[in-house]
Amino acid sequence: MTDVEMTDDEVAAQIARADCFIERLRDAITTTVVNPGSLCADAQRRGLQRIAATLDAVPYVTMCNLANLNAAMRGGLLDVIKVGLLAVGGVTARDSQDDRR
Repeated sequence: MTDVEMTDDEVAAQIARADCFIERLRDAITTTVVNPGSLCADAQRRGLQRIAATLDAVPYVTMCNLANLNAAMRGGLLDVIKVGLLAVGGVTARDSQDDRR
């Protein structure tokens, strides 16, 4: 690591990037589809609610690091998280794609 300080513009950009990432992550959680026909639908909804409830416990600097990683991966990290959320919701990625048709 270096001891280079960020400029005010760099700090503002980092905060904007992190806040956008957090907002998109929250949206991904709330829009995750739960298969209503599943016998585990209630448990899957509770799992998604637990994830959403613990999001505020993640340190902001960690969210900044995740936002930077997501930017470096051109959105790939958030895509991976969304696929993971589909698993919690009990919907396969293929089911999700079929619903969009």
